[in-house]
Amino acid sequence: MIRSALIWTSFLGVAACTAPDLGPEAFALPPGAPPPVVTDSLAYTLVHVPGAYRATALATYVNHTGHPVYFARCRANSVGPLTSVRRTGLDSTNAAIVGGVWACVGGVPTGLIARNGSVTTTVDLGSSDSPNAQPPVPLAERTGTFRIELALCARYASDSDHCTPLPQAARESATIALLAPPN
Repeated sequence: MIRSALIWTSFLGVAACTAPDLGPEAFALPPGAPPPVVTDSLAYTLVHVPGAYRATALATYVNHTGHPVYFARCRANSVGPLTSVRRTGLDSTNAAIVGGVWACVGGVPTGLIARNGSVTTTVDLGSSDSPNAQPPVPLAERTGTFRIELALCARYASDSDHCTPLPQAARESATIALLAPPN
C-alpha cells in the first residue's frame, strides 16, 4: 500500500512538471469567432453628476479554451481581473478620457478561471469632470466607440505584474458605444 502510494505520488509529481507551458498562441481565436468578453449592453449613456461623468458596464468572460485561464488582479482577494477601456473603429486615434487608473501594490498572484468557468466584473466607463481644465476637456474625448479589455493571462504568475497576456482578440469585448448625457 505504501509502495503504490509512493509510486502514485511520484507519477503526479512528474505529470505536474511535464504539463505544457502554454503560451498566448494556444488561446488564439479561430477566424470569425465572436469576442469572448460579453457586455450587458452595446451602448452606455454617460450621466453627469457633480464632479464626474458616470457609466458602468458589466463584462463577462466564459473560459471555453479547454485550458485554465488566469487573470491579473490588484489584491489577493480580488475575484475579477484588471480591466481597461480603449477606443476602436474610426475614432481609435482620438484622445480619450475614459475609465479609471489602477493603482496596485504588486506581488499579487494571478487568479484562476477554470475550464468552462466564468468571471463577471464591473467596468468604470466614466471620468472626472474637469470644468477648470485648460484647455477644457471636450465631451468628444469622453464618448465614442470602445472595447473593454480584461487582463487575461496564458499562465499562472506569482505576481500579476508579470502576466503573459492572451492575444488581444481573446480578451476583448465587441465594440460598445459610449454616448453623451442627455441635455
